Amino acid sequence: MMIRYILTGMMVIVAAVGAAKAVPTVQKVSDTVVHSAALTFPFGSVYGDAINGLSFQQEAVMSHNGWQYVVYYSGDRRVCLSRRCLPDGPWQTIVFTDYYFSGTDAHDVAVMGLCPNDGTIHLAFDHHGDTLHYRVSQAGAACEPGQMTWSAALFGPVRTWLEQEGKTVTQVTYPRFFQTPEGDMKLAYRYGSSGDGDSMLVDYDGATGTWSGSRMVIHRQGVFTDSLGTSYNRCAYPNGWHCGPDGTIHVTWVWRENATVGANHGLQYSASRDDGWTWVNGSHSGIRAVLGGGAPQTLFQLIRTVHEDNVIAWLSGNPSSDMLIRLDSPGVTAVAIDRYYGLMNQQAQAIDPEGRIHAVMWHCSEQTYAAARELGYTDMGRWGPAIARRYHHYWRDHDGHWQHVELPFAAGSRPTLFFRENGDAVLIYQSCPDPQALGYDIYFDNGDLTVCAATAVSGWTDWAIVYVEQGPFINEMLGDAQRFAAEGVLSVMVQETPAVSGGATPLRIVDYVFAD
Repeated sequence: MMIRYILTGMMVIVAAVGAAKAVPTVQKVSDTVVHSAALTFPFGSVYGDAINGLSFQQEAVMSHNGWQYVVYYSGDRRVCLSRRCLPDGPWQTIVFTDYYFSGTDAHDVAVMGLCPNDGTIHLAFDHHGDTLHYRVSQAGAACEPGQMTWSAALFGPVRTWLEQEGKTVTQVTYPRFFQTPEGDMKLAYRYGSSGDGDSMLVDYDGATGTWSGSRMVIHRQGVFTDSLGTSYNRCAYPNGWHCGPDGTIHVTWVWRENATVGANHGLQYSASRDDGWTWVNGSHSGIRAVLGGGAPQTLFQLIRTVHEDNVIAWLSGNPSSDMLIRLDSPGVTAVAIDRYYGLMNQQAQAIDPEGRIHAVMWHCSEQTYAAARELGYTDMGRWGPAIARRYHHYWRDHDGHWQHVELPFAAGSRPTLFFRENGDAVLIYQSCPDPQALGYDIYFDNGDLTVCAATAVSGWTDWAIVYVEQGPFINEMLGDAQRFAAEGVLSVMVQETPAVSGGATPLRIVDYVFAD
């Protein structure tokens, strides 16, 4: 099949010549209750009513070695970790009674990491500019789960440090664990606050069971000016941190200028092929150096000499001397999107089977703003009216060029993106029941789980809704990426909307399979 690319400004329309392949069909195969009474916040809470299942929980449900794990808060405000033997074993739950979660801030999610090399399970929870709250299991907990007694005794105490006892980690927000192809793990988090923070990265070594290499990757400083004003500091809001099949770490993000001046701007992108110590922009295919066991500084000098135009950061862990990713880093902006268009932060990112990075994000456009004005909207506001929001799929091809298509339906919640083994894309989100009634708000808690898909052979231009699971649900939709990649089964975490404000409700895992 021949693919023709037609460029129209920022948009790329992909036209397929030849027989079209239909988007996949979806079948529901299982629906189980993980916990009958999981936590929700009172209606109208400042950052939304959901605390279980938010877009920036990079890992809230995941699988390893034939078992599936889910982390969440129970209605009695305890961190819980549930597991089951796949495909249909009963759920077993650890309730950690030594920590009481007292807040109503939806930033304070519980997240999970799992290191394949030593089988440790890592939990981080209750952060919005706070001292680290972290605990880790004994080695082997996930390697031989059937041999382990599933109880709180399997885990150590809550601690405030990673690399060294007494070296407290402070000002933590949005912790995200992610695995490397070698079987180790990393933790990314924001140090600082909204519009005034830095992105940090730390390495976990399964062979030694230790953390090391804490370093700043994306820096807050620089001068930004547009029609909404001038800003001297910002933070990155990553869509995710993911390793591709070749070990390359990919991160996409938006910039948030100081929090009181407009919304976000620009789709940004950087990648690292040396375990997160040297970072390149997306202007071409990137570093081709063969990595060895030498000192990082030697590698930095080699790359700087050979590919100086492509390297935008090299790190040693000392931010006062390191070259960090900044607002003015050359080539870091993949797609220029003005703050005026209400670009939302912390949306969907995934890597396809060929190692290409994709992001799906909602924002408005001149066309959707014009349609909103015809319906009586005059001031477009910080995020635009809900009726003007659309999902936009951006992806980087093998030549380093960014492609784009707008999905043909109104956006709902922040989405999550997956890829099938054949390259087809799958997007899940909570649909907005009535975008016009929602007005300018960005939080809603009574939509359906919606599954849409696009085929790789079309260049992902044939997006269509393929399944709707009726709610109402309160959460943004998260799924088990590991199980989907290994088995083709998509396990989605959903929590029912309470009938009474702040009431505890069932938290479920719903399983789907796909067929062409």
